[in-house]
Amino acid sequence: MKWIVGYLAAICVLLLVVSQSIFIPTFHSMPFFRWQFDMRGVSQTIGVEKEELMAVTVELLDYMRGRRDELYSIYATVNGEYRQFFSDIEIRHMIDVYDLYRVGFVIRNISFFLLIFLILTMAYFQFPILTTLARCSREVLALFLLLLVLLAGVIAWDFDHSFEMFHLMFFDNDYWILDPRVDLLINMVPQGFFIHISIYIGLLLILFSAVIIVVSSLYLHYSVPRVITTRSAARRY
Repeated sequence: MKWIVGYLAAICVLLLVVSQSIFIPTFHSMPFFRWQFDMRGVSQTIGVEKEELMAVTVELLDYMRGRRDELYSIYATVNGEYRQFFSDIEIRHMIDVYDLYRVGFVIRNISFFLLIFLILTMAYFQFPILTTLARCSREVLALFLLLLVLLAGVIAWDFDHSFEMFHLMFFDNDYWILDPRVDLLINMVPQGFFIHISIYIGLLLILFSAVIIVVSSLYLHYSVPRVITTRSAARRY
């Protein structure tokens, strides 16, 4: 039972790592968005002032995390015309994106509270909490990193196909197929943007996983041998 609880807790840790690695670049990295917009000349491409573009981006991200109800009321001056920024098809697609992120938030929250429950369960049954968590988390995250490397190789081999497959898997309509000649959203975040944010997410996944693996390994290396030595010494006496 100890290892069942331990591996369930490690899976919760993994889900927290994955969710936060996605949420941090999306919702807490406005300098990243500004850098991408400047590098790609987005302001000039769609005819919107830089600060107004950033304001629209903030409103869009607020919608995606449930801080505003809709996107129809977002207006900006585009090529000298004050107009509704997002078209109907763009808004329909962002509703789907919002639903996807909402599922992610639910998974993150459930994982967090389930992890707390599993830790309390280990405490109740007097399992060695840190040792069990360290060993199980190290194994689960090491396996995850291996799978991540394989997945990254597949995506890098043909990003266009991987990008299309992602949308076909998670969206049951074609609202995500936008026209860069008329739709502003696809010009705000073209495919190159998604390549860079995927790299950003991948680096965070590697960083968080590596930190947990290293800390767990150090804990197991320096704590477990002392426990064994202490017990052996006690038996001799």
